[in-house]
Amino acid sequence: MARRTLAEKAYEHLHARIAAGELASGAVVSEASLAKELGISRTPVGEAVQRLANEGLVEQVPRYGTIVCSLGRRDILEHYELREALESYAAMQAAERITEAQFPKLERYCSAMHQVGEQAKRLGLAKLNDGLLKTFLAADMAFHMTVIQASGNGRIMNLVRATRTLSRSFQVTRRQHHDLAIVYRACEFHDTIVRAFRDRDAELARKTMAEHINLSKQQRLAEYDQESEIRDRGDDLSLSLPPELQAEFRRIEQAS
Repeated sequence: MARRTLAEKAYEHLHARIAAGELASGAVVSEASLAKELGISRTPVGEAVQRLANEGLVEQVPRYGTIVCSLGRRDILEHYELREALESYAAMQAAERITEAQFPKLERYCSAMHQVGEQAKRLGLAKLNDGLLKTFLAADMAFHMTVIQASGNGRIMNLVRATRTLSRSFQVTRRQHHDLAIVYRACEFHDTIVRAFRDRDAELARKTMAEHINLSKQQRLAEYDQESEIRDRGDDLSLSLPPELQAEFRRIEQAS
């Protein structure tokens, strides 16, 4: 296997772990451990890490190592604005171009999200646990990717892949506390989009997708502002911890 292919493999693997929240903001990335895990040399791993650094996902700190970056408020805002522009247009196009073969996929993802909500309700959960959240986000992201595919616009798909717009947004979203209201609201938006596709109602599809993403943006920005307020008050104990302990601190906080 060529070194470039190995570097791509390492990049995709590391990017997926960051997007899934397995490597949280502040977590240390060990090139040696990653190389051992993938069974490759450190050279392609180093290339992958450099690529992630160029994209702003990780930061290489002299005499310390590589850490996963946290997204700032402007980063969050710009990612969601880009999603709203691209996906609302994609939904409008998909309403006219979607094929019958693509409807079962969308409906399957909608069903999976509904099932997450019902299971959480049966378990008496106030918010999704890690397992249900992972299922919910996977189905949610798959739904949005399918809508983009259904638009029939290859350039939009390539742009989404190149900018990692969806995965970066879901990286942010994974940190949110998903209660049942958030779950069912997302399900309602997705159900409405599918109905708009069935009716070939391009304007309803565009409007619903834009509203859906805009609401997610407002929720995430509100949470970011709340976190910033806590940090400004000095209540964020993780500020005085090294990056690897910050990651563990956040894990404990989220588990509580």
